[in-house]
Amino acid sequence: MKLSYTVADATGSITLLVTTPVEPALRTQVGARLLPLEKKACQVAFLDQTDGTSRLAAAGGQFDANAAMILAALLAFEEHLAVGESQDLQLSVSGADGPVTCTVTPVWRCDMVTLTMSLPEKITDVAFPLSGGSVKLPVVSFPGADHIIVPAGMVDRTAAPELLTHWSALLPAPAAGMLFWDEEAAFFDPLLYVKAAAVARWVSSSADGAAAIAAWLTMQRRADQALSLKQPGGTIAAVTRWRDGLTSLTVSGTVDLKKDKSADIIF
Repeated sequence: MKLSYTVADATGSITLLVTTPVEPALRTQVGARLLPLEKKACQVAFLDQTDGTSRLAAAGGQFDANAAMILAALLAFEEHLAVGESQDLQLSVSGADGPVTCTVTPVWRCDMVTLTMSLPEKITDVAFPLSGGSVKLPVVSFPGADHIIVPAGMVDRTAAPELLTHWSALLPAPAAGMLFWDEEAAFFDPLLYVKAAAVARWVSSSADGAAAIAAWLTMQRRADQALSLKQPGGTIAAVTRWRDGLTSLTVSGTVDLKKDKSADIIF
C-alpha cells in the first residue's frame, strides 16, 4: 500500500497526517508501521475525504487536539490565506461529540491555531493501585479521552508506560493520558495510551492534556484562567471561563506543515 502523508509539527509534537484514503479497520495497523519511519513522530492521524468533506480520524479513533490543529492549518493552506488573515473553521474530528470550532491564522513560517474544546464530561477523583496500596488522583474526562493528573515525581518515568496501561483499564474512554504536573513551574510531561493500538507513548506536547489541566485548575480555583502551559516540546495557551461552573475552554498553539512524503506499507 502506497501512502502519502504530511509531516507536521504541532507545538513540538510531530504528527504524520495520512492523506491517502485508508479503511478504518486498517488504520491502527498502518499507523503502527508508518510511525517508525519518522524517528521524531509521536502519532499518526488520517484524513478522510470520501464524502467530499474533510474528516480527521486518529489511528485509534480517539480525539486528538494536536491533529485537529494540523487539519485546520492544512485547510488554511489550501485556502491560500495571507499572513495575518484569520479564518474560522468547523472541523469533523474522531472522538468529538460534535463539530470542533477553531480559528487559524498564518504567521511567519507557521500557523497559530485556537481550538474551542468540548467541556469535560466530568472531573472526578479516581483511586488507582500503586505500590501495594492505592492513590486518588483527579481524572478529567473528555469525549474520547480520560486524562489523569499526576504530581511530578510521584511515579518513576520508566514504570509509567506499564502503569498507564493498567490504569487505563479502569477508565472507559478509548484513550488515556497521564499528565505529570509541576504546578510551580506550570509544566507538564504527557504520556498517552491508545487502547486500540495497545501502546503508551511519551509525546512532546498535548493540547488535550493542556485542556485537561486548564479545566481542572478552573474547577479548583473557581475562576477564569489564562494559562501558559509548558511541555517538553513547547508552550500551549489555555483560556477558560467560569460562571458558576466551567463554561468555555480554548487551547492555542502553533502548527508547522513541514513536508509531504510517501511510503510503501507492507502487511
